[in-house]
Amino acid sequence: MSPFRIFLLAVLGVWPAASQTSVTIEGTIRDPQGLPVDGAAVDVHGPVRRTVRSGESGRYRIGGLPAGRYRITAVADGLRLREAEGDFTAPVTRDFQLDLAPAVSVIETASKTREDSLRVPFLVTAVARPELRDTAAASFDEALRTVAGLQHGTQGNFFTRVTTRGLRDTADVLTLVDGVPLRQLNGSADLAMIPVTALQGVEFVKGSASAMHGRSAIGGAMQFYTLPPTGPRLSGELAYTRASFGTNEAQGGIHVPTRRGRVAAAGVASRSNGYQQGAGRDNNFLTVSGDHAFSPLLNLRFTYLGSDVRAGRGSIVPLMNGRPMFGITRRDNFGIPGVYMDGELHSASAKADSQLSSRVLLSNSFNFNRYDRLFQGGITIVPPPAAVTKGYSENLTRQDSYLNETMLQWDAGSASRRNSFTAGLTFDWGNFDQSSPTFTAAPTYRGPDYNRPVTNAASDPRGVRGPSVVSYFNQDVTSFFAQHHFVWKRIGILGGLRIDSFDQTLSRSDTGVRAPFSASRFSPRIGGDVALLRRESVDLLAFGNFAEGFRPQLPGLNTLNNVVVPQLLRPEVTRNVEAGLRLRHRAIDAQASVFNMRKIDGQRSFRSGPEDFIFVNATTRVRGFESELRALLPAGLSTYGNYAFHNARHIEFRPTPTTNFSGNRLRMSPRHIAGSGVTWAWRRFAWNAGVAHVGARPLRDNVIASQILPSYTLIHASLSFRVGPVQTVFSGTNLTDRYYIADDFSAQDAGNPGVPRRISIQVRYKF
Repeated sequence: MSPFRIFLLAVLGVWPAASQTSVTIEGTIRDPQGLPVDGAAVDVHGPVRRTVRSGESGRYRIGGLPAGRYRITAVADGLRLREAEGDFTAPVTRDFQLDLAPAVSVIETASKTREDSLRVPFLVTAVARPELRDTAAASFDEALRTVAGLQHGTQGNFFTRVTTRGLRDTADVLTLVDGVPLRQLNGSADLAMIPVTALQGVEFVKGSASAMHGRSAIGGAMQFYTLPPTGPRLSGELAYTRASFGTNEAQGGIHVPTRRGRVAAAGVASRSNGYQQGAGRDNNFLTVSGDHAFSPLLNLRFTYLGSDVRAGRGSIVPLMNGRPMFGITRRDNFGIPGVYMDGELHSASAKADSQLSSRVLLSNSFNFNRYDRLFQGGITIVPPPAAVTKGYSENLTRQDSYLNETMLQWDAGSASRRNSFTAGLTFDWGNFDQSSPTFTAAPTYRGPDYNRPVTNAASDPRGVRGPSVVSYFNQDVTSFFAQHHFVWKRIGILGGLRIDSFDQTLSRSDTGVRAPFSASRFSPRIGGDVALLRRESVDLLAFGNFAEGFRPQLPGLNTLNNVVVPQLLRPEVTRNVEAGLRLRHRAIDAQASVFNMRKIDGQRSFRSGPEDFIFVNATTRVRGFESELRALLPAGLSTYGNYAFHNARHIEFRPTPTTNFSGNRLRMSPRHIAGSGVTWAWRRFAWNAGVAHVGARPLRDNVIASQILPSYTLIHASLSFRVGPVQTVFSGTNLTDRYYIADDFSAQDAGNPGVPRRISIQVRYKF
C-alpha cells in the first residue's frame, strides 16, 4: 500500500475493508400500544452510515454492513427519538418501542445536520406534518402558532413578514426552503412565494445564526420543508380546500421510491378574491426532486422549485388613537384600481454527497435562483389635515443569484460521548437590476373621502408618467465557517465561527455616480448545556449561548440639493446572549430562556415630509423572556402554551442633530405575546381549539408620542374526521371576527388590517 493511501486512511478513520464480516441489523418499530409504526426513520452510524424507513409491518432491515460498533436511532412523527449502541460482528435484531412525544425531537436547521433537539443549546421549535394537516393551516400565523413570541403581518396583500424579538424586517430572519436560502440580495425573503398549505414541516431557531447560515440570519433561522416524506413504498396525497373570500385551492404530493433513491413532487394551485375589494390573489407552486445513490461515495440530488404569485394591491387604514378613522372597514380599498404585484421565482439546485469514511461526509451544493417581480404601489393615505398623493410607484426587477457551498462533516463517538465537526466554504454572488419610471403631477387626497382628489383632479391617480431610471446592483460574498459540538455525558460544548467578505456596488442609469462598499464580518457563536437531572423518563438541562449575526445593507444614491451622492450604511450587526432551561418528560416537552440582544447599525427611516424620508443607522436593544410547553394528557388530550415578554427599545436613534428618538419602544413591538391550545383525539375525530394574544404596540418609533395600537386576541378551532384514507377538516380562524391592525406601513399613521373571520373545509385523500 502506498504511503499516500496509508495517510489518507489514517485521516479519514476506519475504512470498511472487504475482508470484514458482513453484518445485518434488522428489527421492528412499534408505538406505545405495541402496534407497528409505518415510515419510522432508522439511522445507523458506525463504520458506515445508512438510513432506511420502516414498512407497514414496522420492519426495517439494513444489510451488507462491515462489523464494528454502531449507534442506531429510530424516530417517527409524534413519537420520541430512541437510541441503542453496541459492537456488532454478526447479524443482530434491534427492536424499538417508541414513546409518544409532545414535540418533534430531531432538528436540522440549527447546525445543518440532524441532531437531537434536547442537546441543541438554542431555543428551537419544530412543527410536525400531522399538526399542519390536522388543523388545515393556511397562513403563517396558523402554521407557527406554537412558536413563542412571533407576530405576523402582511402589507398590501403581498409582503408577508414574521416578527421575532422586536425584529420585524423580512431580512431579519433567514428563510430556508428544503435547505436552500430564500432571499434577495438585500437579504429580504418574499414569504408570499411559499404557500403555507405546501408545508410538510417547519423548524425555527431563535437568536443570531449567522455563524452557520451567513447574512440575514441575524434574528434566527426558519426552515420550511415542502417535499413529501420518504418511505419504503409509493405514497402521496391530494387535497381540495374551499374557504372564505372565494378561496379555492388544490394541493398534492407524491413520493416514488426507487432501488437507490426516490423521486418526489408537490404542487399547489390557489385562487382567492381576498377580503379587501380588488385584492384577489392567484398562486401556482411546484417543487420536484430526485435522489440517486450511485455508491456510498456518491449520492446526487436535483431539485426544482417554481412559484408564481399575482396579487391585487390592498389598502391601509388611517388611524387615530390606534383605531380606524371615518368608519373605514377591512373591506374598503382606497388603492388605485387595477394596481397589482406579480412575482415569479425559479430555483434549481444540485447536491452531491460523498461518504468518504464511516465518520466523514463531504457534500457540495449549488443553487441558481431567478426572481422577477413587477411591483406597483399606490396605497399611501394618512389622517387629515395632510393632503397626500396615493404614492404610486412602479418597478420591474430581475435578480439572478448563485450559491455554491462545499461542506465537510465529521461525526464520531457513542451515546455518552460524541464529536460533531462541520466546516464549509461558500461562494454567493448575484446581480439585481431594477427599472423604475418617474411620475409627476399626481392628484392629492384628503380624508375621509380618499377617492375624490383635492388637486390635479384631471390627472391619472398615478400621475404623469416620465422616463425610467434603471438601477444596477451587484454583490459578491465569500464565506468560511467551522463549528465543533462536543457532548460528554452530562456536558455539551459548542463553538463556531464564520468569516464573510463581501463586495457590492450600486449605480444608476441617470448618473455616473457609483456607490461601492466592501467589508468583512466575523460571526461567532458559542454555547453549552449541562444535564441537571437525567433519569429514564426525565431530562432537565440548562443551556446558554452567545452569538452574533450580520446583514450587509444596500448602498443608496440620494439626491441632495440636486446632487446625486452615495449613501453608505454600515452592516447591521446583532449580538445575543441567552440562558435557559429545557425539560423533556415522557408526557412533557418544555423550554424557557431569558435573552439580551442588541442590534447595531440597524437601518431606520424618519419622515421629513409627506413623501420624503431620511434613512439613518440606529442601535436597538431587546431584553426578554420566552417559554414554550407541550404536554400529553390522559384520554387522548394534548395541549400547548407559550408566553413571551419583550422590552424592545432604541438605544440610539438620532435622525438629525436636533431630533432624538432614543428610548422609544420599537414600532409594532408588544411587551406580551401569548398563545395556548388543546387537542382532543377520539377514534376518527380530532378537535383542536386555541387562542393567540398580542399585547398593545406603538404604531411608530420615529415620533415623540406614537399612537398605541390596542391588544387583540384571536380564537381558532378545527375539527378533523377520518374515514379510511380520506380526511375532512373544518376550520375557523378569528372566530370572533376581531377587527385589529396586524402591521404598520412605512412610518405613517396608518396600518394594515388583519384577516377577518375565515371558515374553510378541506378534503384530503392519502394513498
